[in-house]
Amino acid sequence: MTKIAERKRDHLDLCATSDVNFKNKTTLLEQVQLVHRALPELSMEDVDLEVQFCGKALSAPLWMSAITGGTDDAVAFNREMAALAQKKGLGFCLGSIKPLLRDPSRRPDYSVRDVAPTTLVMANIGGTELVRSGHAPVVEAVRSVEADGLTVHLNPAMELIQPGGDTDFKGVLRALGELVSADPDLPIVVKETGCGLSYLDGAALKSVGITKVEVGGAGGTSWVGVETLRAQGRQKTLGELFWDWGIPTAPATDWLATQGFEVVAAGGIRTGLDVAAALALGARLAGVAAPLVRHHREGGQKSVEELIDFILHGLRVTMLLCGVKRPGELGGVPRIIGSDLARWLATGPSAS
Repeated sequence: MTKIAERKRDHLDLCATSDVNFKNKTTLLEQVQLVHRALPELSMEDVDLEVQFCGKALSAPLWMSAITGGTDDAVAFNREMAALAQKKGLGFCLGSIKPLLRDPSRRPDYSVRDVAPTTLVMANIGGTELVRSGHAPVVEAVRSVEADGLTVHLNPAMELIQPGGDTDFKGVLRALGELVSADPDLPIVVKETGCGLSYLDGAALKSVGITKVEVGGAGGTSWVGVETLRAQGRQKTLGELFWDWGIPTAPATDWLATQGFEVVAAGGIRTGLDVAAALALGARLAGVAAPLVRHHREGGQKSVEELIDFILHGLRVTMLLCGVKRPGELGGVPRIIGSDLARWLATGPSAS
């Protein structure tokens, strides 16, 4: 087994079996209280969750965010999740295609079109790998697996704790700009992996033509924590220190939405209330990742489907209780913002 495959297997195992959540930091989505309507004048049948993203219609504002790829376990997991995304009309992100760039014979490991023929399928690559490989091989790999677009993940904190991880993050912004220029029609989503995107990141991404982001905020799974459990010695001690590093999901969502991005709110999304709070802050979609792994490990595809149904039913209930029919209308619902979230928002682009 290669070092990459071993690391990817570790990621799946740790997310499924270990406590890798943030310890003292939440998403702050719980500090978005939506005002109740006792006279909603709606029935549950009136609530329509359908949204558009990356040129495709989704049955609900939810996608299965990229988790991992490059191991046999990940191949089976990704195929089951892609099939479930097809059944539910959700979006789906493959794990990193870095192993595919190293070994083109692994293309079948990333092929899910036979089980998800009409699903929004996104490939995924790290920002530093995009710098190393250049845009042409990456775009070719995206096309080879018949993905609809590409997510580019940014994870400097995770890499700095990861045994043997990257320490040089120069050139990522330039590489993203080159990618946009080389293939303007390719949907590109830039995402963080649990430490959030700041409004300064938003300004930088906007300058090179990026229009879609997945904020990947703090408060859910700590990928610094995941790598801390894999580390030893001083590196492990450093990981413990930075376990809770990052921007909570709620302010990151608000900041990037205020800047005009199409936002996927991810990081600690667990319930329909979380999704509704994120949509109220301006998100277009919400993303779920680690809970899928845990539920799959505990009860297979059926358990994951039950989780998704629970999240979506909770969203429908929240929308009815707020008196809105469509996800986009949640942005206009009166809301009360808690003090901790208000302090974060006061430092962002909408503070004035």
